[in-house]
Amino acid sequence: MAPNLMRRRGRGEVMTVRWSMRPSTYDRMMRGSHQRRYYEDSGYFNFGYWGAGAKSQLEASEALVDQMVARIANKTGRILDVACGLGGSTKRLMQTYAPEMITGINISDAQIADARALAPGCTFQVMNAAKLDFPHDHFDAVICIEGACHFDTRDKFLKEAHRVLKPGGSLAMSDMLFPINILSEFGQVPRANLLPSIAEYGTRLAAAGFVSIEVTDATDDCLGGFCANLARWPGAERRAGRMSLSRSFAAAVICKLLAAFFGRSCKTYLLVSARKPD
Repeated sequence: MAPNLMRRRGRGEVMTVRWSMRPSTYDRMMRGSHQRRYYEDSGYFNFGYWGAGAKSQLEASEALVDQMVARIANKTGRILDVACGLGGSTKRLMQTYAPEMITGINISDAQIADARALAPGCTFQVMNAAKLDFPHDHFDAVICIEGACHFDTRDKFLKEAHRVLKPGGSLAMSDMLFPINILSEFGQVPRANLLPSIAEYGTRLAAAGFVSIEVTDATDDCLGGFCANLARWPGAERRAGRMSLSRSFAAAVICKLLAAFFGRSCKTYLLVSARKPD
């Protein structure tokens, strides 16, 4: 996470440039060699769902997509994968949906290019999740994995998701609540997305027009499992002969620090489902 960069503009005017909100920053975070190695070059970049007994980050990331699909009432028709990243979630959706019924969107051209290569036959577009360029009543389902907290803003996205869903259509999400505003200061989470409770999260969904709202605390099954796996991953790589002893020691320090940071910065991990009224 990069802090806000201040530079002068004109006579005494200060312009704040939020580098960390730029697609290139997310590209570096998600497309780096270390990240790809941890995720087994699978196209995933999420905490995963560990409550079903996943043994690896890949299995957990796949299970998280399955959790989204399980929350969709009618698993036919068109589905939109919002913040599809490198395409791992979109590829997993192909186990349930025909490729021509799947659309993935992301703000990064580079990530969309990766996603197209990983999930051929699906439709991909570079698009802002808070300004969806789709007709009203177009999709039967919308999913979003760990992206909504970063959108400017989450509330705008929820209204847009409601607009593009057909009557009776399903919204399924994983998202996070944060106890402090440090991520907002770093440009990762807009202040408007810092909600105090699960109850308030449900209120925002209702305000966007959704019904049949379910917001579940899955912190242990998602964030907790990820942090535990990340901390032990370097040792597992060393024992498998894929990482040298010296490198595994250095990686262990970094991974444990990252796990501690994620554990402290994220208050609650949510699994969310809702429906547009018929």
